[in-house]
Amino acid sequence: MRIGFVIPYFYPAMGYGGTPRIAYEMARALARRSHQVQVLTTDSGGHNRIPADVISEIQKNGLDGIQVRYYGNVSSDLAYRHRLFFPPRFFFDVKQRLFENDIVHIHDLRSFLAVAAHSALCSLEKPYVLSPHGGLQHLGKKPAKAVFDLLWGKAILRDAAALCAVSPAEERDAMMFGIGPERIHRCASAIDANHFSDLPRRGEFAARWRINERQIVLFLGRLHWVKGVDILIEAIDLLKELPNLHLVIAGPDDGAERKLRSLATEKGLNGRITFTGFLNDTQKTQALVDSHVVVVPSRSEGFPLALLEGLACGRPVIVSSACDLGDWMPRNPAWSTFRSGDAPDLARQLRATWGKSSGHQSLLEARHLVLKDFSADALAARAEALYESLLKAPTLV
Repeated sequence: MRIGFVIPYFYPAMGYGGTPRIAYEMARALARRSHQVQVLTTDSGGHNRIPADVISEIQKNGLDGIQVRYYGNVSSDLAYRHRLFFPPRFFFDVKQRLFENDIVHIHDLRSFLAVAAHSALCSLEKPYVLSPHGGLQHLGKKPAKAVFDLLWGKAILRDAAALCAVSPAEERDAMMFGIGPERIHRCASAIDANHFSDLPRRGEFAARWRINERQIVLFLGRLHWVKGVDILIEAIDLLKELPNLHLVIAGPDDGAERKLRSLATEKGLNGRITFTGFLNDTQKTQALVDSHVVVVPSRSEGFPLALLEGLACGRPVIVSSACDLGDWMPRNPAWSTFRSGDAPDLARQLRATWGKSSGHQSLLEARHLVLKDFSADALAARAEALYESLLKAPTLV
């Protein structure tokens, strides 16, 4: 199949979080399955544009068998700070580029790229799949999102041949937006199982950051209010009886870092907290291996990648109840839940992890489950089956 992806940010723009990571892993797994994958995206790399030489190299030689076309945004600041992606050349090219594909997968609902792709695909009478990646709810910027939905969002949702939900919560959200259950398909987060098959030695991350002999509580993700890092800091403040506990906050700033640092200072925790900024794949895996426990304290979350990454590294994980995993993730003592927004409850859960062995059988079972059922290859196989079924059913367009 010739498969097109439309997404506002793509490799190497991993600072945007799970969306580009999942799209990248899916795309290259599909390429390994002998499909032709073309990605249309922008040059936004986060705070800065993706360097021109990196773009030139990828567009010339491909990326893990994927053809990627990057389009320049009018403003990189608007793109990262306000998620306003406006690449003029894309709007001229989109119809021709999408014509070259049998089916198209739009990643992210509320972007001008999705608007232009929807218009082009309706004109071409080509089916498309939509992945909102947990973005259906109007969390933050509610007036702007409501206006977007009125002008374009409802039509994009209405005309999608299928919607890939990243969590049970998104399944329910999709139905609230009028999507029939027959068009909703499960598309949980996935990881590159090969990357986690041979883990690094313990101690490398701790040594680099000079936090040897500490028991690390690890947060991985964007520093944004919705990610709930402030709740985690409040919980750490309640664990003064555990002096060896050290919080590592690993991720790029997305508007909340200044307040988080101020909170750490206010609580007198600067000596017990390390901000690392963005970690590449190798550094992130080293941090996971060195951690005592991984925490996902989000106020709202789909299916958290950090849960899968932590379990793949044999680490216990504590997730917020806002992470509605339903029956998608079998219950296992390797991961537990605290009440969303409740710092004392999170502190109780953290306290309960102390003294537990990281080699416990439940952690081994959870690692095996993740590497088998939540691999990028398994995700690509499900996507492939979905695409094929839609191409056989043109009446769904």
